[in-house]
Amino acid sequence: MEHTHVPHVLFLPFPAQGHIKPMLNLAELLSHEGFQVTFINSDHNHDRLLHNIDISSFYNRFPKFQFRSIPDGLTPDHPRFGLYVIDLLCSTRAVSKPAFRELLISLKEEKGPFQLPTCIIADGIMCFAIDVAEEFEIPTITFRTFSAYCLWTYFHLSKLIEEGEVPFPDENLEKPISCIPGLENVLRRRDLPGICRFETADDPVLQFFVKETSAFTRASGLILNTFNEIEAPMITRLDQFRASSDKLSRLACDSIKEGGSSCINLEKLIQDIKSLSS
Repeated sequence: MEHTHVPHVLFLPFPAQGHIKPMLNLAELLSHEGFQVTFINSDHNHDRLLHNIDISSFYNRFPKFQFRSIPDGLTPDHPRFGLYVIDLLCSTRAVSKPAFRELLISLKEEKGPFQLPTCIIADGIMCFAIDVAEEFEIPTITFRTFSAYCLWTYFHLSKLIEEGEVPFPDENLEKPISCIPGLENVLRRRDLPGICRFETADDPVLQFFVKETSAFTRASGLILNTFNEIEAPMITRLDQFRASSDKLSRLACDSIKEGGSSCINLEKLIQDIKSLSS
C-alpha cells in the first residue's frame, strides 16, 4: 500500500490573546482536515491554557494536534500588556528565537509522529521564525489579520519617517499623507497606526514594527484578511514585495481570485501545504 505523507504545520503566534485566537482557529481547521498540527505558546500562556481547558478532551477532538511551549523571557508576574508590551516585543526576539531553534532541533530528532514541520505559519511580528526556518529549509507563511491596505501602510513606515510624516503630535490629524504610493492624499494622519504617534522616530516600538514588516517579505506566503472585490489593486502592489519564488510565493494573490470566499481560501491553503509534502 502506498504511504501518504501527512503534512505537519507548525503555528507560532505572538503571545497575546488577540494574536493567538485567530491562529488557533486556523490551526483547528487544518487539524480537522487531517493535518498534524503543532501550536507553539509561550510557557506563560501554556500554563494558563492548561489551567483553563480540558486538554485531554481537546486532544480527543483533535488527535493530530499538540501544544508545545517556549519561554518568552519574562518573569511570571510581568504584566505583558499596555505600557509594558515593549518588554514582550524585545524578549520574544531575544529569548524565544533560540528557544524556537532548539524546539525545531528536538522535532527533527524525535521518532514519533510529530517531526520537522512541512511548513511554519508564523505571526507577522514573530519574523525570527523566518530566520530559523531558513536554517532548516522549511517554508514559512506569515499571518496577519488586518487588511492589505493596512499592511501596505506598514511597509512604508520607513518612508513615512524619512519624509518627516511620522512621528507626529496629536494635532492637525486631518493632514493628508502624500508619500505612500497608491494612497496619496487618501490617508490622513488619524488613519495611520497608533504606533505613528510616538514622540520620536527611534522609539523602540515603532522601530520594532519597521524591522518586522521588512523581514516578512522573505516569507514564502502571506495570509491576510482581505477580499478581491475590495482590495485587488493593493494585493497587486503587495506582490511587488514578494521576495520568494517557491510554490507558495503567490498565495496571497491566488487565494482571493475566486471571489474572496473563506472556504475557497482555506481549500487553496490546504492544497498548497499538501503540495509541499508530496
